[in-house]
Amino acid sequence: MLKLDSADKARQEKIKVIQTRIATIGTELERVQAEITRIEGPDKERQAAAHKDRLKAYVAFFENVKEEQQTLEELYAPVNTRLSSESASEQEQALEFSVRWEADLNKWLERGGALFDQRKTVPYGTMQDLGNAARRILAPAWTSGDPEQIGPAMETFLAEFRKPGLPSRSYLRSDVSSLDLLQWLYEVDHLRLSYGLKYNGVELEKLSPGTKGIVLLILYLGMDIADSRPLVVDQPDENLDNESIYKLLTTYFKTAKTRRQIILITHNPNLVVNGDSEQVIVATCNRRGNGLPHITYQTGSLENAAPAGRGIRHQVCRILEGGSDAFQKRERRYSLPERRD
Repeated sequence: MLKLDSADKARQEKIKVIQTRIATIGTELERVQAEITRIEGPDKERQAAAHKDRLKAYVAFFENVKEEQQTLEELYAPVNTRLSSESASEQEQALEFSVRWEADLNKWLERGGALFDQRKTVPYGTMQDLGNAARRILAPAWTSGDPEQIGPAMETFLAEFRKPGLPSRSYLRSDVSSLDLLQWLYEVDHLRLSYGLKYNGVELEKLSPGTKGIVLLILYLGMDIADSRPLVVDQPDENLDNESIYKLLTTYFKTAKTRRQIILITHNPNLVVNGDSEQVIVATCNRRGNGLPHITYQTGSLENAAPAGRGIRHQVCRILEGGSDAFQKRERRYSLPERRD
């Protein structure tokens, strides 16, 4: 009987231990179920609302810059209309004002790559796969600048990041938080609105110095027709050959001088002579006995051909290389008898 009582007590003790464990598990289960309810309930709703607000703010950035783009296009519209008109010269028709979106995708991916533990599987597989997806999904929307395209494109791209089997902690570096990931995904530092001038389809910054000078002079002399203020131009002939100067610039200088005073510093005879200068100033610098420079000026019109080489015409031929040829071109144009000084 004693043995039976002892065995019964042992069973009772085991039952108590099991019941205690069951009670503990039940309490833990209730806690977990409450946590699940909280996550799937108000917390989940808050997360959804936060995501919606974040995406709304992201799209709002593009809406604001889109307004800036429209304003710039409106400002450029009169100039573009003039450039494309029948009265525009060949050089003016080659000009184009452009406003466009630019996205530095590589810069964005490089910053994002620093967040991931690339030894592990990341959304889309590898960083290269993620980059290819961004080029396919995000880049076209970014460069369109259209908010209606950008919002859905971002949602499509983020779908891979929300898959339940791939939580962010499984691929982020240990010192990187989910907030860091979101800040990178929604950043806009790699996006900008670019506006500028093109000539024959080439951006102004990429033109040769000579061609760039021609373009800027066309704008100052040919396009800015409402401006009557004096204009000082310092050596526009640099990096240009005589033929380009004769064919392009002289025409613009002759037209512009009818509405504004142009002061031109140049070594090119075509600009002086065939640009029909009203007055030429020749500066001569000599050293005095004390070694200090002494500058003298001689002024006059192109028609001034005083004897003994004292006229402006002679000075132009003497100082400017090709001056005699320029005078001969001018005299043929006006059907004047050619003179030999």
